[in-house]
Amino acid sequence: MRARFRSLLQIMKEISKALLYFFLFVVVVPVLIGVMQDIPTGNILSFLASTFILQAAAPPLGGPLGLTRTVTLAIMASFSIGVTLGILEVCESLALTSDRVSRWIGNVGKKMEKYPVIQKYGAVSCILIAWIPGIGLYGTPIIAWILGWNRWLTVVFTTIGFVIAATFVLFVAQSIHSLQDILLLVAAGAMCVIVIVVLGKFTRQKRT
Repeated sequence: MRARFRSLLQIMKEISKALLYFFLFVVVVPVLIGVMQDIPTGNILSFLASTFILQAAAPPLGGPLGLTRTVTLAIMASFSIGVTLGILEVCESLALTSDRVSRWIGNVGKKMEKYPVIQKYGAVSCILIAWIPGIGLYGTPIIAWILGWNRWLTVVFTTIGFVIAATFVLFVAQSIHSLQDILLLVAAGAMCVIVIVVLGKFTRQKRT
């Protein structure tokens, strides 16, 4: 009975920490940044709502809401920190509520001990994982938690990757001034895909 009660307290602690991190970095810090820059709180909250949905693709919406590039990227960084820490805490609480998940994570940890380099420096790859469509900001901390990477390094490198992606999107959005630019960008992307597919088929044929 006592063990179950302690487990429940630990779970509540992890969830409380997740909510605290989320509220502090996702809401409070961005609103304070907006107050210091004389930006209406409603505009900040609207941008945060867009960031929830679009993630790193949200920066172009900052301009119409009165956010400068510096403010936009600062809010994106704070958002990333809050979301990453919050998800990591939720993952910890999930492990506490499920023996199966806890055993599975333990087995993954034992396997990762065979690769100390990945265990030590794997968090750096969060910079690139945060760019992967379908994973992005929300999936990166889950992958890092499963593989047992250092929590704070995961936060740092995930945020770096997220801000770099946001900066890239902002640069592209500001560089496109006409429909012709958009068509050229789409054409360039299509050419890259075609080249990759052709090279992949050629490589497979050569092996066979």
